[in-house]
Amino acid sequence: MLSTKNYKLRSISACVALGALALAVGCRGFFVKPNVTSVAIGPANLSIAPATTGQMVATATYDDGSTSDVTGRAVWFSSNTSVATFSSPGKLLAAALTDLPTLPAQTDVTASVGTVSSSSQTVNVCPVVQSLTLTVNGGASWSGPGGTTVVFKVDATFNGVTGTTDATSFVTWNISNTSVLPSIDTSGNGTTNLGVPNTLTNVTASLCGATSHVVTVTTTS
Repeated sequence: MLSTKNYKLRSISACVALGALALAVGCRGFFVKPNVTSVAIGPANLSIAPATTGQMVATATYDDGSTSDVTGRAVWFSSNTSVATFSSPGKLLAAALTDLPTLPAQTDVTASVGTVSSSSQTVNVCPVVQSLTLTVNGGASWSGPGGTTVVFKVDATFNGVTGTTDATSFVTWNISNTSVLPSIDTSGNGTTNLGVPNTLTNVTASLCGATSHVVTVTTTS
């Protein structure tokens, strides 16, 4: 039979053990690592020149509402490795100008932390344009009857590239009056409309942030 003294000691020890266990359970939440719920990457609309690098950043949001920079531990992906690849976490290396499939060239970039992936961001690889020279039928302007096919051409010069490059198929066309000239295709061909005599439209070409001078097209009948 236990003495009163031993019984009290055992009771105290049991209470201490239970208290320690309860404290450990109660405090455990302070030491649980939060889970990643989403990953965001930036900057948006990044544009880099061929054979140069651009830095992407990944930010994780956790289930406790906190955020942190996870650029260094994220796994990065480029959808078009012929345009750009990651040389280190977040650092995107663009291909050389002569290796690019188009101008501007694009790749979609994502980053993953564990099983959580970011939405994609499109990165443009564009050379630094020194000049864009636009002509229509070989000159700075054209005038003639509606229903005529006219031919536009864009010669570009780029930093680090000797000579000119035919950039006609790569540019974005800007037409001030589409009732005269509805569109221009990737070969530079456009057909003027019938029924809009003595009407003029201005045309420019844009590429990688640069815009050409204006050429004019006028229908005479």
